[in-house]
Amino acid sequence: MANFVLELLSEEIPSRMQKNASKYLENEFIQRISEIGLKYEKIRSFYSSRRLTIIVEGMELYSEEIEVEKLGPRVDAPKIAIDGFLRSCGTKSTKDCTIIHDKKGDRYQFTQKTPSKFAPEILPSLITEIITKFPWPKSMRWGSGSLRWVRPLRNILALIFDKTKIIPVDFDIEDISSNNSTYGHRFLNNNQISIKSVKNYLEELHKNYVILDVDDRKNEILSQLEQIERRHDLKILMDEDLLDEVSGLVEWPIVHIGNFEEAFLELPKEVLITSMKSHQKYFSVVDNKTGEITNKFILVSNIDSMDKGKFIINGNERVLSARLYDAKYFWDRDNAQPLIEKSELLENVTFHKQIGTLSNKIERIGNIAQKISTILNIKDENILLASKLIKNDLLTEMVGEFPELQGVMGRYYALNQGYDKSVCDAIYEHYLPNSPKDKVPTNYLSSVLSIADKLDNLVCFWSIGEKPTGSKDPYALRRSGNGIIRNIILNNLDLNFDHLIEELFIETNICNQGDAPSLSSDLVEFLLDRYRTFLSDQQIDIQIANAIIAADKTSNFYRINSKIKMINDFVQTNEGQELFRSLNRIKNIIDSDYLDTKFEDISVNLFQKEEENNLYTGIQKLTKQNIKSDDINEAKNFLYQLSILTPEINNFFDNVVVNHEDEKIKTNRINLLASVLFLLQQIVDLKLVDIK
Repeated sequence: MANFVLELLSEEIPSRMQKNASKYLENEFIQRISEIGLKYEKIRSFYSSRRLTIIVEGMELYSEEIEVEKLGPRVDAPKIAIDGFLRSCGTKSTKDCTIIHDKKGDRYQFTQKTPSKFAPEILPSLITEIITKFPWPKSMRWGSGSLRWVRPLRNILALIFDKTKIIPVDFDIEDISSNNSTYGHRFLNNNQISIKSVKNYLEELHKNYVILDVDDRKNEILSQLEQIERRHDLKILMDEDLLDEVSGLVEWPIVHIGNFEEAFLELPKEVLITSMKSHQKYFSVVDNKTGEITNKFILVSNIDSMDKGKFIINGNERVLSARLYDAKYFWDRDNAQPLIEKSELLENVTFHKQIGTLSNKIERIGNIAQKISTILNIKDENILLASKLIKNDLLTEMVGEFPELQGVMGRYYALNQGYDKSVCDAIYEHYLPNSPKDKVPTNYLSSVLSIADKLDNLVCFWSIGEKPTGSKDPYALRRSGNGIIRNIILNNLDLNFDHLIEELFIETNICNQGDAPSLSSDLVEFLLDRYRTFLSDQQIDIQIANAIIAADKTSNFYRINSKIKMINDFVQTNEGQELFRSLNRIKNIIDSDYLDTKFEDISVNLFQKEEENNLYTGIQKLTKQNIKSDDINEAKNFLYQLSILTPEINNFFDNVVVNHEDEKIKTNRINLLASVLFLLQQIVDLKLVDIK
């Protein structure tokens, strides 16, 4: 058993590309050596700002002999087809083939044998093909060569270690020859290092200021951050995405703390945090006691300097100061202009060429928001005003610089200009929720505008045929649907979409009017599917949801959700458990066709047992009740009344033979039992759910 190391050393690889590149290299190498029958025990991959590495342990020095069976045409096929098959197999005669018997006739089969080969002989072509066909998102050529790599490739280390022997894997890619050496840290010790073993490779890199494992670099950064927190009695705002990024920017992380002018603390904290993260890759710092942001920042350097980082810190402080002066300039300029005046400028911003401008969208959002507030019986005079302000910060200079602050900055500008707090909150919160873990809007105005905005997206893109397909969702419409569902459920909004959505398709006047009913039905089904996804995340039985949706025939997700919760709660009670056990006994002996049986189908004259009369009397009392399927309290009371039938159902099964020899009596008894299930059909469609 041998070990193998492959390292591709290049100029700096963008941090965002490193992980996927490393994974591709590992997966592609595994696939290719498996195809040629080269066995191994373990493979590990590593990446840093300058190198991609795979280490294979327990690798055989020789590949296995492989037999590949190729099935060919029928023996009576045209000669041209048979000759073509033989050429593809590298032979000229059918005598080299065997004949196998198939349902469609006898066919030729060729068995191709690949002999065992020495690993150093087969790896060069394999690795060369991986490198030359590497699918970088962006790549470049350099010098006079044709090789494309993310940044210029400088060195290839490729060695097999077999006990005490070192076996080179020799190959050339243009002017780069594989060899037995690598290089240390670019600035701290960029010497050539000869490698003698896998262990020696890892140790020598570390001695020369390269931490190869990204997890080790992260842990080193976290350890230094903790030391700074203790030493300065402050708290560093941890950002996992930023930690991933800076871990890919350095090979020997050294963490420093710097300062910026306290005058910049007048800027919103989101501006400070975003400017430091987006432009400079700095961690922000807050006061350990108050939680307020401070004028300190954390940078991760790739150099361990003699002056303990003073020169590095000073340089970064100057750069950050320039960035924050720009932000202060944007802040002052934006505050000097009334936010409402941006509304007219939205007419010049295209939302989508087939849908119209942002100004058109704002008008639609205001219209939808008013309709929703009417359905919810909410009277808020700020709805139209807020709808005219929610997108205006897109034209501010700050959001132009930091698009991720849309909504955030609009809220600050509106507060500074004296708008009602609910309006200011709506400017930010109407974007919520953005993810399954994101919070939802906190007040009715924000919720209504959030739903209106997302519903407008869905209606408009449905109108032009831009629906999500498979894994493709370029306009994040699934996220819009998820946001609507979470907003409704978590804010208990009794909102019925049954007629609203079709009305919006007609009023937007983007689709053909005749297509509005079918588009509306399709969009409602899409939202129902998003709701099912929401339930799956909550680990709620989808069967019950589908059964309730089918029974209610509504798209009022609040009512559906309330009923699901009510039924789940009822099933947890003793009455619920006993009732559903009894109902399960009924459903086990009744065909689903009987679920539509009505009380009138039962003939009292065919009763022979007292238990039949008793069950009939109980059903008769409940049949007189005509509950509203969307009234949760009525449905809950009805379930508890239905549970009173549990003893009668059990007595019936204990004392009455359903499968009577007289067909009329048998059918009548089945109808009697089926009428119990029919009572429950008012609440849940039993054809779609297994009663347990």
